[in-house]
Amino acid sequence: MANKASAAAAAISVVSLCISAVSMGYAAKLKADIDDSSSKSESSSVAAVEESSSALESTAEECSADDSSADAAEDEGIEQYVMYIGTNDKDTYKPEHTKEEALQIVDEICLKYFDGYTLQDATGSWKDEKDVITHEYTIVCYFDGADKETVYKAADDVIAALNQNTVLIESDDIQMEYYSSGN
Repeated sequence: MANKASAAAAAISVVSLCISAVSMGYAAKLKADIDDSSSKSESSSVAAVEESSSALESTAEECSADDSSADAAEDEGIEQYVMYIGTNDKDTYKPEHTKEEALQIVDEICLKYFDGYTLQDATGSWKDEKDVITHEYTIVCYFDGADKETVYKAADDVIAALNQNTVLIESDDIQMEYYSSGN
């Protein structure tokens, strides 16, 4: 009677593992083990089923660990850089280019260094070392997945082209996806 109870418990365990095994491609292996064990005595059948169950549990744990590391890699995100570019000349404190000209200059520099980016209009203010407050047209550039060195090269070109002292650069790890509704 104890052997029948053990065999029933093992069979229930096998059924639950079969559900997992199907998605992992181990159903054929499990079926072959069960078919092979059906020709053996009851105690050796239980042993064969338990052996198959143990092997599947180990494989499932390995698969679960692999999935966890893949999920962790996806969760790491990408680096996003945001560059804030004032457009007033550093010497005259006045705009030397129209908004359209400044935007075109920045756009051409971005095209030189990046495959994709976003430009936004903004207004910025700052106080210089002489406590002079300046309000100016500002261009905000977003670079997703860029590297620091390339962002710095683009910043050097922008600083020279628009005669700036500095540009502000922020960076952060972000999560992003390109979503499509499937249409």
